[in-house]
Amino acid sequence: MFRRLFLCCAALALAAPAMAADGVLVAAGAGYRKPVLELLQAFTSATGIKAEASFGNMKQVQVQVQAQQNPDISVLIGDRAFLEPMQLAQTFERLGKGQLVLVASKAHALKDLADLSQPQFQRIAVPDRDKAVYGKAAFTCLERSGLAAALQGKLLEVSTVPQVSAYLLTEHVDAGFVNATEAQSLQGKAGSSLTIAQDCYDPIELSMAAIHGRADNAATQALLAFIATPQARAVMQRHGL
Repeated sequence: MFRRLFLCCAALALAAPAMAADGVLVAAGAGYRKPVLELLQAFTSATGIKAEASFGNMKQVQVQVQAQQNPDISVLIGDRAFLEPMQLAQTFERLGKGQLVLVASKAHALKDLADLSQPQFQRIAVPDRDKAVYGKAAFTCLERSGLAAALQGKLLEVSTVPQVSAYLLTEHVDAGFVNATEAQSLQGKAGSSLTIAQDCYDPIELSMAAIHGRADNAATQALLAFIATPQARAVMQRHGL
């Protein structure tokens, strides 16, 4: 059974127990919790190899790995544009393409991105632009669409994608930017959603990165091989990736 280690408020800290020699420990962006857990469950079912995951924003992942606070982490999952500058990866394997989605609270309806400038949208949640790829994508899109200046006083920057969802569900905000995976989980619980056009933000390539010096054990190699299977691809597609 997986130990699902995460805190979903302001301070998400990565922590996990030492893995056995025949297991694999993955650190992933908090916005990918559901597909990553399903992927690792499928991997364990197919191979018998124990797999665990720890979640946070990618800046927290970087600090943990570089500071050797958890030397058992051998694999990272996140946006390649965030992972590459860390210079931690020995190899990259593509998992899917991320999509930015705008979701309204139950009290509101959305038909277009420009609707955010209407008076009924007073508070709009956005993940941290410096630590979360979907926050960066959201701010890029608002700049490109010419809405950034008009919405400046309405934007509430929070730590992670799951925190945006929490604010939507409690109706502390009128709308929020999340990824397609999180938008799926909000269906029927929040209001309408709008998939943002791909040309409004830079491409998001979700990748699995094996860390230098930690990628050669059999369990990690088995996981890297598994993600190329139809079973793994089906998991990603189910979650909008």
